[in-house]
Amino acid sequence: MHLDTTTLRRIAVFLGWSALAVILFATLSPLGLRPRVPSVGVGVERFGAFALLTATLGFAYPRWRWRLLACVVVLAIGLEWLQTLEATRHGRPLDALEKIAGAVAGTLAALFVDRLLARRQDPPA
Repeated sequence: MHLDTTTLRRIAVFLGWSALAVILFATLSPLGLRPRVPSVGVGVERFGAFALLTATLGFAYPRWRWRLLACVVVLAIGLEWLQTLEATRHGRPLDALEKIAGAVAGTLAALFVDRLLARRQDPPA
Protein backbone atom coordinates (compact mmCIF):
# COMPACT_ATOMS: atom_id res chain seq x y z
CA MET A 1 0.00 0.00 0.00
CA HIS A 2 1.38 3.39 -1.03
CA LEU A 3 0.42 6.51 0.93
CA ASP A 4 0.96 9.82 -0.81
CA THR A 5 2.26 12.88 1.02
CA THR A 6 -1.19 14.48 1.25
CA THR A 7 -2.62 11.42 3.00
CA LEU A 8 0.37 11.28 5.35
CA ARG A 9 -0.12 14.95 6.22
CA ARG A 10 -3.81 14.34 6.98
CA ILE A 11 -2.90 11.49 9.30
CA ALA A 12 -0.30 13.74 10.93
CA VAL A 13 -2.95 16.42 11.54
CA PHE A 14 -5.08 13.94 13.48
CA LEU A 15 -2.14 12.52 15.42
CA GLY A 16 -0.71 15.93 16.24
CA TRP A 17 -3.92 17.46 17.57
CA SER A 18 -4.62 14.24 19.49
CA ALA A 19 -1.13 14.45 21.02
CA LEU A 20 -1.85 18.02 22.10
CA ALA A 21 -5.10 16.95 23.79
CA VAL A 22 -3.32 14.15 25.67
CA ILE A 23 -0.48 16.49 26.69
CA LEU A 24 -2.91 19.07 28.03
CA PHE A 25 -4.82 16.46 30.02
CA ALA A 26 -1.70 14.73 31.35
CA THR A 27 -0.05 17.99 32.34
CA LEU A 28 -2.98 19.74 33.98
CA SER A 29 -4.89 16.88 35.59
CA PRO A 30 -4.35 15.87 39.22
CA LEU A 31 -1.40 13.52 39.65
CA GLY A 32 -3.66 10.52 40.30
CA LEU A 33 -5.32 10.90 36.87
CA ARG A 34 -2.10 11.39 34.93
CA PRO A 35 -1.56 8.63 32.37
CA ARG A 36 1.78 6.82 32.60
CA VAL A 37 3.86 4.78 30.21
CA PRO A 38 5.08 1.71 32.14
CA SER A 39 8.86 1.23 32.50
CA VAL A 40 9.68 4.62 30.97
CA GLY A 41 10.96 7.53 33.02
CA VAL A 42 8.89 10.67 33.33
CA GLY A 43 11.59 12.68 31.56
CA VAL A 44 11.41 10.34 28.57
CA GLU A 45 7.61 10.69 28.58
CA ARG A 46 7.87 14.49 28.52
CA PHE A 47 10.50 14.49 25.78
CA GLY A 48 8.61 11.93 23.70
CA ALA A 49 5.23 13.61 24.00
CA PHE A 50 6.55 16.97 22.85
CA ALA A 51 8.66 15.36 20.11
CA LEU A 52 5.56 13.56 18.83
CA LEU A 53 3.55 16.79 18.99
CA THR A 54 5.97 18.87 16.94
CA ALA A 55 6.97 16.04 14.59
CA THR A 56 3.39 15.38 13.57
CA LEU A 57 2.14 18.98 13.47
CA GLY A 58 5.42 20.19 11.95
CA PHE A 59 5.00 17.62 9.18
CA ALA A 60 1.28 18.36 8.79
CA TYR A 61 1.83 22.12 8.52
CA PRO A 62 5.27 22.60 6.93
CA ARG A 63 4.82 26.34 6.32
CA TRP A 64 4.11 26.83 10.03
CA ARG A 65 6.83 24.51 11.34
CA TRP A 66 9.09 27.14 12.94
CA ARG A 67 6.21 29.23 14.30
CA LEU A 68 4.75 26.03 15.71
CA LEU A 69 8.03 25.30 17.48
CA ALA A 70 7.99 28.78 19.02
CA CYS A 71 4.39 28.28 20.17
CA VAL A 72 5.22 24.88 21.68
CA VAL A 73 8.16 26.37 23.59
CA VAL A 74 5.79 28.95 25.06
CA LEU A 75 3.26 26.18 25.73
CA ALA A 76 5.85 24.08 27.60
CA ILE A 77 6.77 27.00 29.84
CA GLY A 78 3.13 27.94 30.36
CA LEU A 79 2.07 24.41 31.23
CA GLU A 80 4.82 24.14 33.82
CA TRP A 81 3.62 27.38 35.38
CA LEU A 82 -0.02 26.21 35.31
CA GLN A 83 0.98 23.04 37.15
CA THR A 84 1.79 25.18 40.16
CA LEU A 85 -1.94 25.92 40.45
CA GLU A 86 -2.77 22.22 41.01
CA ALA A 87 -2.12 21.06 44.57
CA THR A 88 -0.78 17.61 43.58
CA ARG A 89 1.50 18.89 40.80
CA HIS A 90 4.64 21.00 40.56
CA GLY A 91 6.15 22.96 37.72
CA ARG A 92 9.93 22.89 37.37
CA PRO A 93 12.28 24.56 34.89
CA LEU A 94 14.03 21.23 34.19
CA ASP A 95 10.69 19.69 33.17
CA ALA A 96 10.11 22.58 30.75
CA LEU A 97 13.59 22.07 29.29
CA GLU A 98 12.87 18.36 28.68
CA LYS A 99 9.69 19.34 26.86
CA ILE A 100 11.47 22.01 24.82
CA ALA A 101 14.24 19.56 23.87
CA GLY A 102 11.57 17.12 22.69
CA ALA A 103 9.89 19.86 20.68
CA VAL A 104 13.15 20.75 18.95
CA ALA A 105 13.86 17.08 18.19
CA GLY A 106 10.35 16.62 16.79
CA THR A 107 10.66 19.68 14.58
CA LEU A 108 13.96 18.41 13.19
CA ALA A 109 12.37 14.99 12.59
CA ALA A 110 9.53 16.61 10.63
CA LEU A 111 12.05 18.51 8.53
CA PHE A 112 14.01 15.31 7.90
CA VAL A 113 10.89 13.37 6.82
CA ASP A 114 9.85 16.20 4.49
CA ARG A 115 13.26 16.11 2.83
CA LEU A 116 13.17 12.34 2.47
CA LEU A 117 9.74 12.46 0.87
CA ALA A 118 10.81 15.27 -1.48
CA ARG A 119 13.82 13.18 -2.63
CA ARG A 120 11.57 10.19 -3.19
CA GLN A 121 9.25 12.22 -5.40
CA ASP A 122 11.98 13.99 -7.37
CA PRO A 123 13.28 11.84 -10.24
CA PRO A 124 17.07 11.52 -10.47
CA ALA A 125 18.75 13.92 -12.92
